[in-house]
Amino acid sequence: MRAFTHALFLSYFTYVAVATLSEPKSSPGLCVKSCESSLQSLRYIDASAEASAPQQACQSRLSLSSTYLCLGLNCGKETRDRALRQLNTTCYDSFGSSIPSFKTGFTDEEIAGLKRINKNDSFNHENPLNGVVIPSPELFSAWFNTLDASEYARRHHYLYGIGVMVFWIVVALLGASYKVYLAIFRMYRSQDRFTSVGIRTQTSSWFKRNVAIPATFGYRCAQNVWWATIPPRIQTITLIIFFLMNAIFSIHGYRIIDESLYFSTPTKQVLRYVSDRTGIISFANFPFIWLFGMRNNVALWLTGWDFGTYNNFHRWCARISTIEAVIHSVLYTVLIFMDGGITYYAWWFTMWFWNAGQMATVFMCALLILSVYWIRRRFYETFLVIHIGLSILLLLTMLGHVSIFNGEYDALFWAPAIIWVFDRIMRVLRIIMFNPGHWSTVALASYNDSANIIRLAVPIGSALYKPRAGNYFFLSILDDSNSWESHPFTVASISDEMPQKMEVSEESLPLLGSIMTTPETNSQYTTLEATNEHMTFLIRPYNGFTMRLRDMLANEEANPKPLRILVDGPYGHTQKLHEYHRVIFIAGGSGIVVALSYLTSLFKEIKTPAKIDLYWAVRESAFAKDILSLYLLSKGVKQAIETGKLSLQLYTSSQLEGLYIDSLPSQVQHHVGRLDIGLVITSAARDTRAGNLAVVACGPAKMEDDSRLAVVHALKEGNHRIDYYEESFIW
Repeated sequence: MRAFTHALFLSYFTYVAVATLSEPKSSPGLCVKSCESSLQSLRYIDASAEASAPQQACQSRLSLSSTYLCLGLNCGKETRDRALRQLNTTCYDSFGSSIPSFKTGFTDEEIAGLKRINKNDSFNHENPLNGVVIPSPELFSAWFNTLDASEYARRHHYLYGIGVMVFWIVVALLGASYKVYLAIFRMYRSQDRFTSVGIRTQTSSWFKRNVAIPATFGYRCAQNVWWATIPPRIQTITLIIFFLMNAIFSIHGYRIIDESLYFSTPTKQVLRYVSDRTGIISFANFPFIWLFGMRNNVALWLTGWDFGTYNNFHRWCARISTIEAVIHSVLYTVLIFMDGGITYYAWWFTMWFWNAGQMATVFMCALLILSVYWIRRRFYETFLVIHIGLSILLLLTMLGHVSIFNGEYDALFWAPAIIWVFDRIMRVLRIIMFNPGHWSTVALASYNDSANIIRLAVPIGSALYKPRAGNYFFLSILDDSNSWESHPFTVASISDEMPQKMEVSEESLPLLGSIMTTPETNSQYTTLEATNEHMTFLIRPYNGFTMRLRDMLANEEANPKPLRILVDGPYGHTQKLHEYHRVIFIAGGSGIVVALSYLTSLFKEIKTPAKIDLYWAVRESAFAKDILSLYLLSKGVKQAIETGKLSLQLYTSSQLEGLYIDSLPSQVQHHVGRLDIGLVITSAARDTRAGNLAVVACGPAKMEDDSRLAVVHALKEGNHRIDYYEESFIW
C-alpha cells in the first residue's frame, strides 16, 4: 500500500509537469545561467589558488574562453555578447578591473578537439584544468532543465502567493460594487419599480433563498455544531472557493524532471517544491488574517458587511494558513531526514531561521487549538490575551524565519503589523471623538436584580457624532479590576435626559463637562446635570466582565452608580428599515435592544414602514415589565401602538402580574408559551405579497436559526421580496 501511494504521488506530479507548457530552450536568461552553472565548479591553472569562483570568472583567460564558447555554442551570438558585457561590468564593480583579453577565434576543428566536461568530472585546486573546456551537451541540458524547473516553480510561488491575496481583494470589490449598485438603485427607483415583482426580483429571490440566507447545511448556523460554528451558505461557498484555490495552488505549477542536479530523486523535488509553495502561500495569507480580525477593517467599510462575516473569514483563513504551515514544516522535516537522518536534522537547530520557523508553526497550531468555539465562549478574556500574545510572537518569529531572504518577504510581516497599529490608532481616535479633551466618560449604572439586567446610561453631549440605530460600542470600565478589557454592546435607546440626578464623590471622578460643583463651599460632592442627552445600554450579566459589573452594582439599584468608562465606537451599520412596507422584529430576552434601537428612529423618519410587528419572547417577568414601562410604553412608541402602526406581541413563560398587564393597550397582546417563529413569518409574508418585508432577528442562537429557516421557506412560497437581518455579535 505504501509503494502504491508513493507511485500515485509521483505519477500525479509527473502528469502536472508534462501537462504544463514548457519554456523554450532559447530562453536567454536560462541559457546563460546554464553555462555558468556547468562551469562554476571548475578550477583553472591560470587562476590563483586563493581566488574565489567569482574572481576566477573575472581574471582567468581559460575560464573566460570556456564561458565564451559555451555561450556561443548554446545561446547564440547576441546572447553571448550581452552576457559578456554584463560580466565585464560586474567584474569592474566587484574587483576594480575589467576582464582581460582572452582567446575567441576558435576553429571548428579546435572546438571539436576541446575537452567536454561531464557531470561526474571534478577539477579542484590539486587537479586544475590547463586548457579551455566546454560542457558536454548532456551536462548543459541537465543544467538547463534543472534551472528551468526551478525557475518555473519559483515563478508560480510568487504568482500563487499573490493569487490568494487577489482573491480577497476581488471579494471585497464585489461587495463594494453591490453596495454602490444598491445606492444607485435607491436613488433612481420609482414607486412602481419599488413594488413590482419582475424577473429581476424573482432572480434575487432565488439567490437569497438558495445562497445568501440559508445555513450551509440544513438548519444550524448561529448555533454551534460540536465545538465549532458553521457560517451561512454564501460565506461557506466563498471559503470553499478560497480553500480550493489554496489547495490547487499548493499542488500545481511544478515541472518534475527525471534528472535534476539540485535533487537526487523526483520525490525530493516534490517535497521541496510543495514545502516551499505551502510556506509562501501560508505567509501570503497573513495580511488578510489580520485585516479581517480587526474592528477597524477597511474591507468592512467598503462592503458594508457585518463584523461577524469578516470574523468568519478571519478564522477560516487562519485555519487554512495553519494547515499550509504544518505541511511546509512536515515536508521539510521529511526531506532533511531523507538527506542525512537524525544527525543532519539536529544540525539544523543550530540556525536561528530554522528555530524561528519551528516556533512560528507551533504558535499557529496553538492559536488554532485555543480559538475553538468552546474556549472563546467560556473564557473569552483569557482567549483574547493569549490570542494577541501568540499573534505578536508569531509575527516576530516569521520575520526571523524569512530573514535569510534579505527582505524579500518582509512586506508580509509589515502589512499585518501596520494593520494592527492602524486599528489601535483608530480605536484611540474613536475614544477621543466620543469625549474630546477628556477621553473617559462618566456613566450611570444600575442593576435590577429581579429583572437580572444592568442599565448603563452614557452621556453623549460631547460626542462629535450622534449614535444611530443599530450601532454598537466597545465599553471599558476604568473602575473595574480588568480595565483593559472592552466588550461590545448595542445601543438600546437615546434620550434627552439622564435617568436622575445623583451625587458622586469628587475624589473618584475627573472633572467633565457633565459635572458641576455644588454651591456649598466645603462640599466634597459634584452633581450630574439632569438634562444631558445620553444613550442607554441594557446588559445581561453572564460571566467574566458582565458578572464583575453586576457585582459592582449589586447594592446600587435604588441610586445609579457613576462609573468611569472608555467608549470606543460607533461600529455597525444602520439598516434602512424605513424603506420596507413591513418590518418584523423577532427578539429574545435582551435581544430586545436591537428593536428598541430602531423603533424610535423609525417613527422619526419621514417615510416609515406601514406596519411594524415586534415579537418578544422573554423569561423574566420583571424584565418584561421594566422594558414595557420604560421604553415600549413611552410616549412615542405607545402612540405608534395605539394608532396600530406598531403591533407588540409579548411571549413569556408565565403570566405577568401587576398593573402593567391591566394598563397595556389593546394592541399589545400577551401570550404564555413559546413563540412559533415559522408561523409568524410565513403569515406575514402572505399578507405582504404586494410590498416588501424585512425580518430582523436578535436573540438566542436557536431563535435566530428558526428565523433564518422561516425566511427561506417564505421566499420559496412566493413572496420574492423578503430580506433577513440577523443582529448578533459573533465571538
